[in-house]
Amino acid sequence: MFIKTYQIIFFIIIFFTKIILAEAYFDLSENNIKIETDFNGKEVIIFGILNNDQETIITIKGPEKNAIIQKKERILGFWFNTKHIIYNQIPSIFFIASSGNIKDILPTSTIIKEELSFDYLLENKLSQRNFIADASLDTWKNNFVRIKKSKNLFKEFDVDKIENKLFQTRIFFPAKSIPGEYKVKVYQIKNNIILNNKEKIITLKKSGVGSQIYNFANNNAAAYGLFTIIFAVLSGFLAATLFRRY
Repeated sequence: MFIKTYQIIFFIIIFFTKIILAEAYFDLSENNIKIETDFNGKEVIIFGILNNDQETIITIKGPEKNAIIQKKERILGFWFNTKHIIYNQIPSIFFIASSGNIKDILPTSTIIKEELSFDYLLENKLSQRNFIADASLDTWKNNFVRIKKSKNLFKEFDVDKIENKLFQTRIFFPAKSIPGEYKVKVYQIKNNIILNNKEKIITLKKSGVGSQIYNFANNNAAAYGLFTIIFAVLSGFLAATLFRRY
């Protein structure tokens, strides 16, 4: 009886261990971040199980929105934004970390499909432009990525291995991070194939007076715009009055 009970317990342990190892198990040091008036950024640690003979890729993507890139041209001695391209539904933030070179562990077709590279992020994105493209748009794409990287909105992070059993990576949300849901996705790869993936959400939310102003501006755009104009006019009158007195 004791032997049978032991065998059952052992079987259950092995069974659930296989389930855990089969999944891309990971966790977050924090999944709710408050954006207050003195918000200077926030570091979050992502950690999980590192399976044998498998590579791990981590992506963090912020709320998607349309993004515009413009080109200035000199006309009659003045610089004007004459050309622009609008890329649709681009992550406001795109962080990526990998235990190996992504181009070595996955085929290009998979990288493009899963959007696992800055280089291919814009491949399948519809775009609008106000000019006829007579040459490759690669320059526009490269400049777009370069600008995002310069603002730390697109960034690569390291994956640290702990005794070849665990992994962790530290990511930093810059002060310019916008409120919303940020999707954290962990992929497990073997033999150039994605075995599985798992997703969690980090929520950035404004708090305090800033939250009330932000919500009012988004829910009542017209009223907020009118209030801003009135406030600017009153401020101008007040400043003019003060200068006349002194």
